[in-house]
Amino acid sequence: MGFFRFRKVLSLGRFLKLNLSKTGVSASVGRPGATLNVRKDRIDGTVGVPGTGLSYRERLANRGCASLFVGGLGLLAGAGAWWLAAA
Repeated sequence: MGFFRFRKVLSLGRFLKLNLSKTGVSASVGRPGATLNVRKDRIDGTVGVPGTGLSYRERLANRGCASLFVGGLGLLAGAGAWWLAAA
């Protein structure tokens, strides 16, 4: 049996995206080839070869202090990259 999916991506600059789906909200920081995705319950890192569809995803942290720390670093890095790109 199949199921319906919903996903909407809002770009908030060159390296930061806000992802809206039926299961919740997440933020992606990075660029094609390397991305950090932060959700309320986990942090995933993805590396891949742009344009090929080939990628590797790994969970970096689960809920708790580690995810808050890594998520904060990721958002700071994304904000810094956005600020540098805008300058």
